[in-house]
Amino acid sequence: MPATPSNVTSASVRPPRLPRALTWSVMFAVYTAIAVLLIGYRYLDDLSRQRPGHFAMRVLEEGTGVYTVLLLLPLILRVADTYLFPRRSWLRIAVSHTLAAVAFSAAHTTLMLVTRQIIAPLIGLGPYDYGIMLYRYPMEFSNDLVGFTSIVGLYYLFQRYRLAQAQQLTAAELQTKLAQAQLENLRLQLQPHFLFNTLNTISSLMYEDVAAADAMLSQLSELLRLTLRVSRTHEIPLADELQITTAYLDLMQKRFEDRLRVTWQIAPELNDSLVPQLILQPLLENSLRHGMKPGSAGMDIAIAAIRESGSLVLTVTDTGVGLGVQDSAAVFGRGVGLSNIRDRLAQLYGSAQEFRINNHAPGGAQVTLRVPYRTSIDPALPPAT
Repeated sequence: MPATPSNVTSASVRPPRLPRALTWSVMFAVYTAIAVLLIGYRYLDDLSRQRPGHFAMRVLEEGTGVYTVLLLLPLILRVADTYLFPRRSWLRIAVSHTLAAVAFSAAHTTLMLVTRQIIAPLIGLGPYDYGIMLYRYPMEFSNDLVGFTSIVGLYYLFQRYRLAQAQQLTAAELQTKLAQAQLENLRLQLQPHFLFNTLNTISSLMYEDVAAADAMLSQLSELLRLTLRVSRTHEIPLADELQITTAYLDLMQKRFEDRLRVTWQIAPELNDSLVPQLILQPLLENSLRHGMKPGSAGMDIAIAAIRESGSLVLTVTDTGVGLGVQDSAAVFGRGVGLSNIRDRLAQLYGSAQEFRINNHAPGGAQVTLRVPYRTSIDPALPPAT
């Protein structure tokens, strides 16, 4: 089953590797701080018992004790990985942890013995006496068990935290890819719908006016070229969308001639604002298909854009038949175009958008789109060739 945001688990997600140099620099600093604190504690204990002159010995003992743990740390973490991830039964974890702690304590005590015997004469302390090792190993085990368990426990919590972060990031990425795939499907769904409807219009005109139908085919070709130039993105500057819209209206003008009258109310400073690609054409097509009164003197369409607070508001108003008593929600079910726009807006902007259709006085219908106002520095589309 493919991974989805709901089934992303630790089996399918791994935290990214931490930078090695930075990680060990931080660990060295942490262990140095621990060594300093332990040296200070033991030396102050000596002073409180009036046993001066043991500072060098405390530096040797606590320093070798701490830094040999740091030396063993990569091995500790690797062994911990084998029984912590993937998670096993608590009994197996407890047994594995105890055996690993015994091995760690033996290695740690041996390293302390060797390093102290080497370093002590070099710093003027003479031969180092670590006592009878038969008793030293079990004695050190009690401290090492606490230290080993603390390291493994902190490592487990840290890895679980990083794993949770990785799972959240992966889930977010999958959710984004899913939304993009859904949005791409909606965009691709709209383009054939637009093309088929336009070809049907040309086909119906072919028997009435061959020259006009031929001109419409040429304009359709230019319109498709223009649309393909912006097909790589879901949002384009308003200037580019208006260029596509104008090309579509020029195409429709061949069919309706003077029965179609269009006015524009768009401020030039809004040209760089981003809008969904091919968002106006389905609205105009809806007005022409469902709003044009048979045998009437035609229809006026007004296209407007304003900036209102943090939103860009687009309106398409016609003087056609309007919605009548039909509920505006039912209008979305009468074709692909309007429902496609509704779904695309929801995918792109969520609750930050609005799509509304209602009757417009004194007659006709008005469609209102509200999207977040954002601008683009992308250049406008070059002229069609």
